[in-house]
Amino acid sequence: MPESPHAGLPRRPPDLDEMPVEELIRLSRALTRRITDQDRQRLTLALRESGDARRLWASAPAMLQQFFAGEIDLDDDLARRFASAPLLAYLRLVLEAGEPLRRQATAIFGSNDDAATLTVDAALDETAALTFTFTLFGALALRFHLSPLVEPDRQRWMELLRRDSGITVLWTRERWEQPYLILVTREGFGRLYAFSPHGIEAAARLTPNMVAGLVDWLEALWFPERRLPDPQPAPDGQRAGRRAPPESQAQRRSLLHTAIPDAPEEQWVPDDGEQDISPDALDW
Repeated sequence: MPESPHAGLPRRPPDLDEMPVEELIRLSRALTRRITDQDRQRLTLALRESGDARRLWASAPAMLQQFFAGEIDLDDDLARRFASAPLLAYLRLVLEAGEPLRRQATAIFGSNDDAATLTVDAALDETAALTFTFTLFGALALRFHLSPLVEPDRQRWMELLRRDSGITVLWTRERWEQPYLILVTREGFGRLYAFSPHGIEAAARLTPNMVAGLVDWLEALWFPERRLPDPQPAPDGQRAGRRAPPESQAQRRSLLHTAIPDAPEEQWVPDDGEQDISPDALDW
């Protein structure tokens, strides 16, 4: 029998449009588990390096112990707990660019009907403290204070928070013994959960623009030297190179203030910057 002309050639990847729905769901769930495993491994190694690994099993909340033991899907568990968390879709900065510095800067995230708000106060001193205040109907407020935040932690936060998908734990060196937050992102959409050692919890959903707005605002406060200079005018007859982001500051501010309706959160997107960690490195 003559050999097929296509023998030895790489197989054409399947067309997603031709895949059955069941197969797409299976692949999506597998991708979700992979991303969750990567984040759990990263956090496990961070706890080992800081000496908090053994303390985890002695004093951490049951939810964190189950997550690190691989017994629960943290994203699904938190989403079920806070199934009706309000969606925050607009942002107002109390300290705008160009204004003189004060003792703290404030960002206010709000829902379309203003029934729920999240106020983030950032201290402009060496502690770099953050205070997250969740307010419902302008009457009930829950406050979570994170301080002090050392520069290596803030640097790592910026890298993790800019991912389109993943689980990022925002805590101080006191870990779960002080208030901490967990941000879960799916295709840019975020769910922000706050926890206090006194049993107080709160949650809110963030549109992709709100997640990006929060990260951009924190980076501008914590690392102002990273801000790109305005493009210089080019000589006549030459086209000026564009060094700034695609949208202008006015456009970005307008975009951040625009209310956006709910959007589906269907599947995760892989993070090419993360690498799998050997299971041998996870021994306690």
